[in-house]
Amino acid sequence: MKFKNIYTVAAVLGLFVLLQSRSGGPATQANLRVTGAPTEGTCGNNTCHTAGAFDPSLTIELLDGDNLVAKYDPGKNYMLRITNTAGTGVPARFGFQAVSLTANNAQAGDWGTAPMGLTTKTISNKKYIEHSAPQSTGVFEMPWVAPVAGTGEVTFYSSSLAANNNTQTSGDGNVSGSLAVAENTTSSTTELGKEIAKVEVLPNPVADVLNLRITSRTAGNHKLRIFDAAGNVVKTVPADLQVGRNTVTVPVGELAPGLYLVQLCGDGHMAAVQMVKL
Repeated sequence: MKFKNIYTVAAVLGLFVLLQSRSGGPATQANLRVTGAPTEGTCGNNTCHTAGAFDPSLTIELLDGDNLVAKYDPGKNYMLRITNTAGTGVPARFGFQAVSLTANNAQAGDWGTAPMGLTTKTISNKKYIEHSAPQSTGVFEMPWVAPVAGTGEVTFYSSSLAANNNTQTSGDGNVSGSLAVAENTTSSTTELGKEIAKVEVLPNPVADVLNLRITSRTAGNHKLRIFDAAGNVVKTVPADLQVGRNTVTVPVGELAPGLYLVQLCGDGHMAAVQMVKL
């Protein structure tokens, strides 16, 4: 019985140290939202890591390949890069949390598959991405899938920590920032004059069968490609379309739950729509 009590005390102490050091992200560890977004605070005013050490600065960038972008194409895959740069001293570890929101403070787009060392958590219908373990570098990169056409401006909010790794909340520095990105309303996937078709998913979310209603401006053999949130093609099927309304069904029972992009290609153009797989 004494041994059991010793183990219990040890487990409680271990959990206490874990929570105090925030070895994982604030949403995962304590359900905290600290991105600095509207109605949210930052790690500096949410009872953790309040000391103003290291004088860090934050840079948020949206990339299409190696190119920085100021506008997003609906449904396209991008990479968000967040850089925490210390102004003084040498932090031992770094952490962060980020969210992408519409002008109405709602979730905008979706995070792709979290790279090693990062994780996501949904709180109040908003999806946060953050470190799952302290990082030795202040540079974080994560895939992001742009929202559907008509969403409008998207703002990325992030708070990042530069820590001394002393397992306490003292002697650390916190910084927050934001990046606003406009919707590209003249992209090839949304401009009416360049669309080969209007593609709709009915119903959406999807269970085992993807039902597409395609109103096409051209006839002939086209191709449907399904991309996962990381930008990988997970399924390709042919689509023989007639001018006007077409119904196409695609079995998708083998796909894992998540957000996908369905792309219709043909005649040198393309159209795309997002699909949520249950």
